[in-house]
Amino acid sequence: MLGFKGKYKLNEDGYVMADMPKNSSLFTTGNGYMGVRGSLEEFGEPGIQGCFVRGVFDEITEIVQPFADNIYMKKYYFDEEKLKRFHKQDSCINLIDFLLVRFTVCGKTFYPWDGEIISWQRYLDTGSAKLVRKVRFKDENGNITDFTFERFASAADDHLYALRASAKGVNHDGVIKAVSGVDTAVRTNGQPKSTVTEKRVGVNGFAVCVSAGEKYGHSAAAGIKNIFYDRAGNRLDKSFCDDGELIYECASGTGSLTVEKIISIYSSRESDDPLFDAFGALAAFGDYVWAECKHLQSWNTLFSYFDVEISGDGAADAGLRFANYHTVISAARNDGAHSLSAKALTGEKYNQFVWWDCEIYQLPIFIYACPQTARHALTYRYDLLDAARKNAAEEGSRGARYPFVSSVDGAEHVWIYARHPFLQIHITADVAYGVLNYYSATGDDGFMRDMGLEMLIEIVRYWCGRVTERGGKYVLDNVTGTDEHHPYVNNDAYTNYIVHYVLSRFIRLMSGFSDELKNKAVTATGYTDAEFETAKEVADKLYLPLDKNGLIPQFDGYFDLSETLRVDGSGTGTNFQMKQAGLYHLSQVIKQPDVMLLFSYINSGLPKELLAVNWDKYENLCEASSSLTFPVHAVCSALCDRPFSFKKYFNELLTMDIADIHNCAYQGVHAGCAAGGWFAVFRGVAGITVDNGIVFAEPHCVPGWKKVSFTFNVRSSKIKVVQTEFDVTYKLVSGEPVNLVFCGKEYLLRSSLKFFYGIDTEKKKNG
Repeated sequence: MLGFKGKYKLNEDGYVMADMPKNSSLFTTGNGYMGVRGSLEEFGEPGIQGCFVRGVFDEITEIVQPFADNIYMKKYYFDEEKLKRFHKQDSCINLIDFLLVRFTVCGKTFYPWDGEIISWQRYLDTGSAKLVRKVRFKDENGNITDFTFERFASAADDHLYALRASAKGVNHDGVIKAVSGVDTAVRTNGQPKSTVTEKRVGVNGFAVCVSAGEKYGHSAAAGIKNIFYDRAGNRLDKSFCDDGELIYECASGTGSLTVEKIISIYSSRESDDPLFDAFGALAAFGDYVWAECKHLQSWNTLFSYFDVEISGDGAADAGLRFANYHTVISAARNDGAHSLSAKALTGEKYNQFVWWDCEIYQLPIFIYACPQTARHALTYRYDLLDAARKNAAEEGSRGARYPFVSSVDGAEHVWIYARHPFLQIHITADVAYGVLNYYSATGDDGFMRDMGLEMLIEIVRYWCGRVTERGGKYVLDNVTGTDEHHPYVNNDAYTNYIVHYVLSRFIRLMSGFSDELKNKAVTATGYTDAEFETAKEVADKLYLPLDKNGLIPQFDGYFDLSETLRVDGSGTGTNFQMKQAGLYHLSQVIKQPDVMLLFSYINSGLPKELLAVNWDKYENLCEASSSLTFPVHAVCSALCDRPFSFKKYFNELLTMDIADIHNCAYQGVHAGCAAGGWFAVFRGVAGITVDNGIVFAEPHCVPGWKKVSFTFNVRSSKIKVVQTEFDVTYKLVSGEPVNLVFCGKEYLLRSSLKFFYGIDTEKKKNG
């Protein structure tokens, strides 16, 4: 029932009740500050409706009853003693459903399941960031009515949401009534967590404030202004009702009624009095057309930073715009109160925690497309640096240890009954990689002086204390890498290599930075020359796994495991992203990429001739039970010049939730996978990496793709890439000249450079 119409619209061409949970995730409207799931205006269904404000968290009760029914789950996955004591967990809070608009036609209330749907079209327009629904409906009395609903979260104002709904008789001029207000009877994880604390009614509308809970004391308020019109466009009188539901009521006897609804949202995260601000904003807000004009102007500019045009493959072109839409609305553009989460603001699953996905999978698109947004994501990590120091101290370590699962307080929020995530300490290196990746592309000295270098010092401190010396090398024992099927391993390849990258880049920066740039961080941390020498020694002697045949063992002893053991028993592991509940500790089967990240998302410095041999080994051993698999596999396929494999994985990452590959799209979109679409074009097809402000490019062609074009930022410059079947052009859109290394040859991009594939001639236009 879902498909793309044109390059901007994901279309639902019929009402299928069973698809509503999934499609409510896909049809989320948002602007980075708020996310509103795609539930129906006339009825907010529990488990489908959802309004989330970034960083509004509290504690919920989580009821989990997993069964350990094989040795692997019993010994390596569950801590059943802790499972007995687990019941409270941090979570985003589902706040106020302000979408409520319900029509009654000739005495019969419109519900799509209570009559005959003659036609139904609902689509998300990524070009305008609007959700639109058009329905022709016949009730049991034979009255045919056209209903139209459209809504958006404003890209011009974080706090503004707008909705317009209309009902027009087709074969009648009967009385149409409407109610428009808020539904506060919403649930978080099935629990009534948000409670009404205060209301206000006035000339401009009304406002309601809800408490999110007691742990953090967060609250949020919605202000509502309604305008009603008849068929001729005349404003109609309305009445207010408060009998448990805050609503306006209006009726029209012309067979037509339109409701415009302007909503303002504020939370205690940014306001001392959310109710006052939400109510006060209504006086300044205009009507729907006013809000739409402001929104479209801002959205067109914002989305242009991320837009990629693919000519010759309409499905990929539209699918990538849909993925990019969700990436854009996943990030806060105006503050660092909270960062990029696994489900963005599209659902409650994973509680909107921030994971390692943030710095490795999601942050790169913002680094190159919208650097200021990337800075906000890293500011979130800096604001929680003291908590990371505390985490390290609690385990007897120096420096900072970032939580694998991060809420709003910086403490570790891993579900205590799951053993392996506590050992996924690679997150601390991932955060540092995000800092280094951002600085390499932007050269933002102010960020490094005020935040980044202090974070790096504390992270390097942690790693220097975490290593163990053995046989003249420093090793990392008892960790879990990115492949969660193999916990409690020594020298996980991804962990060791990214730690080495962080240490090496830190040393290079510290050696090159001026005292003026370093002094603030050094003073704040008390960092010493002796510690710096230790860091250099650890970097020099850190064990980096690599066999003589060019294969990188995922961890010590990995190649001694069975390569053929795929399934051994069955069980309840599906809740933990496993295709089988087999004996993974005896098998080389992996959940998601580990080694292959070093060739795709991480600029590890490994010789590119090692890529193909490792890709041949690890591709078929990966069961891809994490959505994060598909962007890595797409990039690796492109870099290995295996374009048909690239197209397969690229399609899977774009349709991860549309096709519901993992049967869980109802929980929210897979935000890290979606962000991988842009990166697969940037890193895979265009073959671009950036090191210290220098752009390296080795493009790869995709059959059927006649042209690919996009822009990206490096330092203060913006570059446009136009890649065809025969050539590639790099144009300096703005900023200073950029050093470009194309297929190993150095150039200075001052205006534009054009290269043809397969011949040693390039046309250059250097104005």
